[in-house]
Amino acid sequence: MNLRKINTDGVVTYSEMIWGDILMTRETYFNLSDLWMLADRYAQLTEEQQTELTIYRQALRDITDYATANLAGDNFPDAPSWMN
Repeated sequence: MNLRKINTDGVVTYSEMIWGDILMTRETYFNLSDLWMLADRYAQLTEEQQTELTIYRQALRDITDYATANLAGDNFPDAPSWMN
């Protein structure tokens, strides 16, 4: 997912990101995925889904490893499709 990319009437532009935006968005996605980390819900996931969820949540943690907020915004991880 690219947080910076804006498509308006077929014209693509890129917004400037600040770390506060990245961290707020990351917190939102952590909150959405927390539901799946509850023991009873996690146990209902397939092994593949559990792996996808673990990798996704690690990517959210690692988003601050990018040198700039713009790079983090360009490389923001996509949630597993089954979470949508």
